[in-house]
Amino acid sequence: PTFPHLNPPWNLDYVLEPSMVDQASLTPSTRWPPVTPEQWKRWESAKRPDIYDPPQKRGKAQVIYGCLRSNCCGTCICCRWATTCCCGLQFGRLSQPDAWFKILLEEQNTQCPEFLKGIWWLQDNVAAEGVITMQDGNWVTPGLMDKSSKFNWTVDAYNAWGVILTGNFWIRGGVHQFEISPDGKWININIIGGGGSDWIYVIQPGDVFKRPDGTILDVTPGEDLMRVSYEEWDTSSAITYQYLVRRVAYLDATGNLVKTKAHAKLADAVTQTQQSTCCCNLCYAPAVPAHIEDLQSVTYAPQQNRM
Repeated sequence: PTFPHLNPPWNLDYVLEPSMVDQASLTPSTRWPPVTPEQWKRWESAKRPDIYDPPQKRGKAQVIYGCLRSNCCGTCICCRWATTCCCGLQFGRLSQPDAWFKILLEEQNTQCPEFLKGIWWLQDNVAAEGVITMQDGNWVTPGLMDKSSKFNWTVDAYNAWGVILTGNFWIRGGVHQFEISPDGKWININIIGGGGSDWIYVIQPGDVFKRPDGTILDVTPGEDLMRVSYEEWDTSSAITYQYLVRRVAYLDATGNLVKTKAHAKLADAVTQTQQSTCCCNLCYAPAVPAHIEDLQSVTYAPQQNRM
Protein backbone atom coordinates (compact mmCIF):
# COMPACT_ATOMS: atom_id res chain seq x y z
CA PRO A 1 0.00 0.00 0.00
CA THR A 2 0.97 3.63 -0.47
CA PHE A 3 0.74 6.31 2.15
CA PRO A 4 0.58 9.69 0.36
CA HIS A 5 0.25 11.54 3.66
CA LEU A 6 3.90 10.82 4.40
CA ASN A 7 4.89 13.42 1.81
CA PRO A 8 2.53 16.32 2.54
CA PRO A 9 1.90 18.55 -0.50
CA TRP A 10 0.52 21.51 1.42
CA ASN A 11 2.18 24.88 1.70
CA LEU A 12 2.88 26.08 5.23
CA ASP A 13 3.33 29.76 4.38
CA TYR A 14 0.28 30.55 6.51
CA VAL A 15 2.22 29.99 9.75
CA LEU A 16 2.19 33.11 11.94
CA GLU A 17 4.19 34.20 14.93
CA PRO A 18 1.81 34.62 17.92
CA SER A 19 3.30 38.05 18.70
CA MET A 20 2.29 39.24 15.22
CA VAL A 21 -1.39 38.44 15.64
CA ASP A 22 -4.09 40.60 17.19
CA GLN A 23 -6.16 37.99 19.03
CA ALA A 24 -9.32 40.12 18.92
CA SER A 25 -9.22 40.30 15.13
CA LEU A 26 -8.88 36.56 14.48
CA THR A 27 -11.52 35.03 12.25
CA PRO A 28 -13.00 31.59 13.10
CA SER A 29 -10.53 29.95 10.70
CA THR A 30 -7.54 31.58 12.44
CA ARG A 31 -8.98 31.52 15.95
CA TRP A 32 -5.59 30.76 17.45
CA PRO A 33 -2.19 31.42 15.88
CA PRO A 34 -0.87 28.25 14.25
CA VAL A 35 2.19 26.47 15.57
CA THR A 36 5.36 28.32 14.60
CA PRO A 37 8.06 26.69 12.43
CA GLU A 38 10.41 26.63 15.42
CA GLN A 39 7.82 24.86 17.57
CA TRP A 40 7.16 22.31 14.85
CA LYS A 41 10.88 21.66 14.43
CA ARG A 42 11.23 20.86 18.13
CA TRP A 43 8.07 18.74 18.21
CA GLU A 44 8.93 16.69 15.11
CA SER A 45 12.32 15.77 16.55
CA ALA A 46 10.75 14.58 19.81
CA LYS A 47 9.97 10.97 20.66
CA ARG A 48 6.58 9.59 19.61
CA PRO A 49 4.51 7.56 22.11
CA ASP A 50 5.49 3.88 22.16
CA ILE A 51 3.27 2.61 25.01
CA TYR A 52 -0.49 2.49 24.72
CA ASP A 53 -1.96 2.75 28.21
CA PRO A 54 -4.89 5.22 28.32
CA PRO A 55 -4.72 6.89 31.77
CA GLN A 56 -8.44 7.75 31.68
CA LYS A 57 -9.24 4.03 31.89
CA ARG A 58 -7.25 3.44 35.06
CA GLY A 59 -7.80 4.09 38.76
CA LYS A 60 -10.57 5.88 40.59
CA ALA A 61 -11.66 7.78 37.49
CA GLN A 62 -13.55 4.67 36.35
CA VAL A 63 -16.09 5.14 39.16
CA ILE A 64 -16.81 8.70 38.05
CA TYR A 65 -17.05 7.67 34.41
CA GLY A 66 -19.45 4.88 35.30
CA CYS A 67 -21.82 7.37 36.92
CA LEU A 68 -21.57 9.77 33.98
CA ARG A 69 -22.42 6.96 31.57
CA SER A 70 -25.68 6.26 33.43
CA ASN A 71 -29.03 7.77 32.43
CA CYS A 72 -29.62 9.21 35.93
CA CYS A 73 -32.83 7.29 36.57
CA GLY A 74 -34.21 8.25 33.18
CA THR A 75 -33.60 11.99 33.55
CA CYS A 76 -31.13 12.02 30.65
CA ILE A 77 -33.71 10.58 28.28
CA CYS A 78 -36.02 13.54 28.97
CA CYS A 79 -33.14 16.00 28.65
CA ARG A 80 -32.07 14.51 25.34
CA TRP A 81 -35.49 14.88 23.80
CA ALA A 82 -35.63 18.48 25.05
CA THR A 83 -32.37 19.27 23.23
CA THR A 84 -33.74 17.97 19.92
CA CYS A 85 -35.99 21.04 19.77
CA CYS A 86 -33.12 23.54 19.63
CA CYS A 87 -30.09 21.76 18.21
CA GLY A 88 -31.45 19.90 15.18
CA LEU A 89 -30.40 16.60 16.71
CA GLN A 90 -30.88 13.31 14.94
CA PHE A 91 -30.33 9.73 16.07
CA GLY A 92 -28.50 6.80 14.52
CA ARG A 93 -27.64 3.28 15.63
CA LEU A 94 -24.08 2.08 15.18
CA SER A 95 -25.51 -1.40 14.65
CA GLN A 96 -27.44 -0.05 11.63
CA PRO A 97 -25.05 2.54 10.19
CA ASP A 98 -25.45 2.53 6.42
CA ALA A 99 -28.12 5.21 5.90
CA TRP A 100 -26.92 7.77 8.43
CA PHE A 101 -23.21 7.17 7.81
CA LYS A 102 -23.83 8.26 4.21
CA ILE A 103 -25.39 11.48 5.50
CA LEU A 104 -22.32 12.10 7.68
CA LEU A 105 -20.18 11.78 4.56
CA GLU A 106 -22.20 14.12 2.35
CA GLU A 107 -20.25 17.20 3.43
CA GLN A 108 -16.68 17.35 2.16
CA ASN A 109 -14.33 20.29 1.96
CA THR A 110 -12.15 19.96 -1.13
CA GLN A 111 -9.01 20.93 0.82
CA CYS A 112 -9.30 18.08 3.32
CA PRO A 113 -6.31 15.72 2.88
CA GLU A 114 -7.21 12.26 1.62
CA PHE A 115 -5.81 10.55 4.71
CA LEU A 116 -8.35 12.30 6.96
CA LYS A 117 -11.47 11.59 4.94
CA GLY A 118 -14.11 9.19 6.22
CA ILE A 119 -15.80 8.44 9.54
CA TRP A 120 -13.58 7.95 12.58
CA TRP A 121 -14.31 6.04 15.78
CA LEU A 122 -12.83 7.49 18.98
CA GLN A 123 -11.96 4.15 20.56
CA ASP A 124 -11.15 4.25 24.30
CA ASN A 125 -12.35 7.85 24.61
CA VAL A 126 -14.38 7.38 27.78
CA ALA A 127 -16.13 10.74 27.40
CA ALA A 128 -19.22 9.32 25.62
CA GLU A 129 -18.08 10.58 22.20
CA GLY A 130 -18.63 8.10 19.39
CA VAL A 131 -17.68 8.85 15.76
CA ILE A 132 -16.69 12.03 13.95
CA THR A 133 -15.78 13.31 10.50
CA MET A 134 -13.00 15.75 9.72
CA GLN A 135 -13.64 16.21 6.01
CA ASP A 136 -16.55 18.59 6.70
CA GLY A 137 -14.42 21.08 8.64
CA ASN A 138 -13.42 24.54 7.50
CA TRP A 139 -10.14 23.64 5.80
CA VAL A 140 -8.37 26.96 5.21
CA THR A 141 -5.50 25.06 3.59
CA PRO A 142 -4.84 21.29 3.35
CA GLY A 143 -2.87 21.71 6.59
CA LEU A 144 -5.12 23.93 8.71
CA MET A 145 -8.76 23.40 9.68
CA ASP A 146 -11.25 24.46 12.29
CA LYS A 147 -14.29 22.39 13.15
CA SER A 148 -17.13 22.69 15.62
CA SER A 149 -18.06 19.58 17.56
CA LYS A 150 -21.69 20.66 17.17
CA PHE A 151 -21.69 18.98 13.76
CA ASN A 152 -20.86 15.43 12.63
CA TRP A 153 -19.59 14.59 16.12
CA THR A 154 -21.72 11.93 17.77
CA VAL A 155 -22.29 11.32 21.47
CA ASP A 156 -24.08 8.61 23.41
CA ALA A 157 -27.76 9.53 23.17
CA TYR A 158 -29.16 8.72 26.59
CA ASN A 159 -26.44 8.98 29.22
CA ALA A 160 -25.41 11.92 31.38
CA TRP A 161 -22.09 12.55 29.70
CA GLY A 162 -23.61 12.55 26.22
CA VAL A 163 -26.25 15.10 27.25
CA ILE A 164 -23.64 17.27 29.01
CA LEU A 165 -21.43 17.23 25.91
CA THR A 166 -24.29 18.34 23.67
CA GLY A 167 -24.95 21.28 25.97
CA ASN A 168 -21.26 22.14 26.08
CA PHE A 169 -20.91 21.97 22.29
CA TRP A 170 -23.84 24.28 21.65
CA ILE A 171 -23.29 26.74 24.49
CA ARG A 172 -19.52 27.15 24.08
CA GLY A 173 -19.29 26.49 20.34
CA GLY A 174 -17.16 23.35 20.49
CA VAL A 175 -14.49 24.83 18.20
CA HIS A 176 -11.37 22.77 17.58
CA GLN A 177 -8.48 23.92 15.41
CA PHE A 178 -6.48 21.18 13.68
CA GLU A 179 -3.04 21.86 12.23
CA ILE A 180 -0.91 19.24 10.46
CA SER A 181 2.85 19.25 10.99
CA PRO A 182 5.20 19.90 8.04
CA ASP A 183 6.33 16.24 8.06
CA GLY A 184 2.71 15.01 8.21
CA LYS A 185 3.24 12.91 11.33
CA TRP A 186 1.48 15.08 13.91
CA ILE A 187 -1.74 17.07 14.15
CA ASN A 188 -1.96 19.77 16.79
CA ILE A 189 -5.43 20.31 18.27
CA ASN A 190 -6.30 23.61 19.89
CA ILE A 191 -9.53 23.29 21.82
CA ILE A 192 -11.81 26.23 22.64
CA GLY A 193 -9.48 28.71 24.36
CA GLY A 194 -6.31 26.74 23.83
CA GLY A 195 -3.62 26.26 26.45
CA GLY A 196 -3.39 22.47 26.37
CA SER A 197 -0.99 20.06 24.71
CA ASP A 198 -3.38 17.99 22.61
CA TRP A 199 -2.28 16.01 19.58
CA ILE A 200 -2.99 13.29 17.06
CA TYR A 201 -0.07 11.12 16.03
CA VAL A 202 -0.33 9.82 12.45
CA ILE A 203 0.74 6.19 12.72
CA GLN A 204 3.54 5.34 10.28
CA PRO A 205 4.55 2.09 8.56
CA GLY A 206 6.86 0.18 10.91
CA ASP A 207 5.57 1.83 14.08
CA VAL A 208 5.15 -0.59 16.98
CA PHE A 209 3.15 0.24 20.10
CA LYS A 210 3.00 -1.99 23.14
CA ARG A 211 0.53 -2.26 25.99
CA PRO A 212 1.90 -2.38 29.55
CA ASP A 213 1.74 -6.19 29.50
CA GLY A 214 4.04 -6.28 26.47
CA THR A 215 1.40 -7.24 23.89
CA ILE A 216 1.51 -5.46 20.54
CA LEU A 217 -1.25 -2.98 19.76
CA ASP A 218 -3.09 -3.88 16.55
CA VAL A 219 -3.04 -0.76 14.37
CA THR A 220 -2.98 -0.12 10.63
CA PRO A 221 -1.04 2.84 9.17
CA GLY A 222 -3.27 4.90 6.94
CA GLU A 223 -6.39 3.73 8.79
CA ASP A 224 -5.57 4.39 12.46
CA LEU A 225 -4.39 7.49 14.32
CA MET A 226 -3.47 8.00 17.98
CA ARG A 227 -4.93 10.85 20.01
CA VAL A 228 -2.65 11.84 22.90
CA SER A 229 -2.54 14.71 25.41
CA TYR A 230 0.53 15.64 27.44
CA GLU A 231 0.93 17.64 30.64
CA GLU A 232 3.23 20.03 28.78
CA TRP A 233 4.40 20.82 25.25
CA ASP A 234 6.92 18.04 25.64
CA THR A 235 6.51 14.40 24.61
CA SER A 236 8.62 13.34 27.59
CA SER A 237 6.03 14.80 29.99
CA ALA A 238 3.23 12.65 31.40
CA ILE A 239 0.44 11.51 29.11
CA THR A 240 -2.90 12.68 30.51
CA TYR A 241 -5.25 11.23 27.87
CA GLN A 242 -4.85 8.70 25.10
CA TYR A 243 -7.09 6.83 22.66
CA LEU A 244 -7.23 5.51 19.12
CA VAL A 245 -8.90 7.26 16.20
CA ARG A 246 -9.91 4.54 13.73
CA ARG A 247 -11.45 5.00 10.30
CA VAL A 248 -14.58 2.85 10.24
CA ALA A 249 -16.15 3.93 6.93
CA TYR A 250 -15.67 6.05 3.82
CA LEU A 251 -17.17 6.57 0.37
CA ASP A 252 -15.44 4.96 -2.61
CA ALA A 253 -15.01 6.63 -6.00
CA THR A 254 -18.53 5.63 -7.03
CA GLY A 255 -20.14 6.99 -3.86
CA ASN A 256 -20.73 3.62 -2.21
CA LEU A 257 -20.23 3.26 1.55
CA VAL A 258 -17.25 1.09 2.44
CA LYS A 259 -16.81 -0.17 6.01
CA THR A 260 -13.29 -0.99 7.17
CA LYS A 261 -12.09 -3.81 9.40
CA ALA A 262 -12.18 -1.34 12.31
CA HIS A 263 -15.95 -1.17 11.90
CA ALA A 264 -16.16 -4.82 12.99
CA LYS A 265 -14.30 -3.85 16.19
CA LEU A 266 -16.73 -0.97 16.71
CA ALA A 267 -19.69 -3.33 16.28
CA ASP A 268 -18.15 -5.70 18.82
CA ALA A 269 -17.68 -2.82 21.30
CA VAL A 270 -21.36 -1.90 20.89
CA THR A 271 -22.37 -5.50 21.59
CA GLN A 272 -20.14 -5.69 24.69
CA THR A 273 -21.62 -2.44 25.97
CA GLN A 274 -25.17 -3.72 25.50
CA GLN A 275 -24.39 -6.99 27.26
CA SER A 276 -22.84 -5.18 30.24
CA THR A 277 -25.96 -3.11 30.97
CA CYS A 278 -26.89 -3.20 34.66
CA CYS A 279 -30.46 -2.29 35.74
CA CYS A 280 -30.85 -0.29 32.50
CA ASN A 281 -27.86 1.83 33.60
CA LEU A 282 -30.17 3.87 35.84
CA CYS A 283 -27.38 5.14 38.08
CA TYR A 284 -24.20 3.37 37.01
CA ALA A 285 -22.80 1.85 33.81
CA PRO A 286 -20.27 -0.98 34.30
CA ALA A 287 -16.92 -0.55 32.58
CA VAL A 288 -16.21 -2.54 29.42
CA PRO A 289 -13.03 -2.57 27.30
CA ALA A 290 -14.41 0.03 24.85
CA HIS A 291 -17.67 1.47 26.13
CA ILE A 292 -19.93 2.97 23.45
CA GLU A 293 -23.71 3.08 23.26
CA ASP A 294 -25.47 1.79 20.15
CA LEU A 295 -27.79 4.80 19.88
CA GLN A 296 -25.88 7.96 19.01
CA SER A 297 -27.06 11.57 18.89
CA VAL A 298 -25.74 13.89 16.17
CA THR A 299 -26.42 17.14 14.33
CA TYR A 300 -25.44 16.78 10.69
CA ALA A 301 -23.05 19.32 9.17
CA PRO A 302 -24.88 22.18 7.44
CA GLN A 303 -24.61 22.38 3.68
CA GLN A 304 -22.68 25.65 3.77
CA ASN A 305 -19.66 23.73 5.06
CA ARG A 306 -19.34 22.15 1.62
CA MET A 307 -16.62 23.79 -0.51
